[in-house]
Amino acid sequence: MHISILTHGENLFGRHYARTFLKRGHEVTFLSLTPCDAGEPGVATRVVGPAGFVPNRDPSRAAYLKTVLPVRRAVRELRPDILFALYMSSAGVVACLSGHPHVVVSARGSDVVTHVSSALWRGVFRWEGRRAALVHVVSAPLAETLEHRVGVAAEKLLVCPIGVDTERFALVDPATRPAAGRILCTRAHAPVYDQATLVRAMARLRGCGIACHVTFANASFAEATRDLVRDAGVEGMATFLPGYRLDELPALMAGADVYVSCSLSDGTSSSLLEAMSTGTFPVVSDIAANRPWVEHGRSGYLFPPGDDAALADRLAESLADAGLRARAAPVCRDVVVRGGDVRRQMDTLLAAFEQCLNT
Repeated sequence: MHISILTHGENLFGRHYARTFLKRGHEVTFLSLTPCDAGEPGVATRVVGPAGFVPNRDPSRAAYLKTVLPVRRAVRELRPDILFALYMSSAGVVACLSGHPHVVVSARGSDVVTHVSSALWRGVFRWEGRRAALVHVVSAPLAETLEHRVGVAAEKLLVCPIGVDTERFALVDPATRPAAGRILCTRAHAPVYDQATLVRAMARLRGCGIACHVTFANASFAEATRDLVRDAGVEGMATFLPGYRLDELPALMAGADVYVSCSLSDGTSSSLLEAMSTGTFPVVSDIAANRPWVEHGRSGYLFPPGDDAALADRLAESLADAGLRARAAPVCRDVVVRGGDVRRQMDTLLAAFEQCLNT
């Protein structure tokens, strides 16, 4: 197949799909809505957004309409078999206006959840569901939202997490971990990831005299969290990395005792699966997207979203109990191998693409 991926140029998920499809022997082109570098080796990359297009500065999303004609031209020239668009609230709309007969839109989580209370956006999503050949979603709760709150037909929905490379993210021997209160957060710093709750929990841990250190690995919008850390007086408990490459992430996981995420909503979190695949003990918000992966008290801890006191308690308990973390490690790993391995998920997704072409 020839698959064109439509998304923002620096989107890590888009690049992941491009690499994976290419490795499976498919022709891949990358249509970027924003300026980007040369992209993935072997993948032709074309910028289809207008000069100076910065979508995050336009809450109305009207700027995306400026990309419709360039995308239509690119699709006519490239003639891909499948046009795969990431995020229903952005590239998915553009793809559905492209005129391509085999559009697959991908819902990732916050792109739907943060807009679904709007009648206008529900109408847009419902139209996408009718126009697209397939609506790919990364979690069952997200599929339920689109079916029951939006009205997307169940037969149009495919639940298929992106998954993680369980060979790259190998199980780490618990005995080699630092056991020194090292906590890793790889989430971005947008409001949906609720880093404020983590900072408040850090202040509580300091007040209780519990030694720990949080590494914020993701640099996206990190300045807001830096300000919170400074205002809370916990600078000595935090390190902010300038981002990370994918090949650096296994070592970051191996250097942590606990993984934390305070996300208020999500699809299937690749960050969570990466941590669990390495056996890093997860302490994550008790939201629908996380419950299928984390069994509270056995393969990690869940805490009520936004509850910094509960988060501080769960972090303190997990850091104090090396035996719990060691017992949980193989359980976490097994959960991901069985349900979140990228190879199995890609087989499912590519099979669905083939079916789109044959119907």
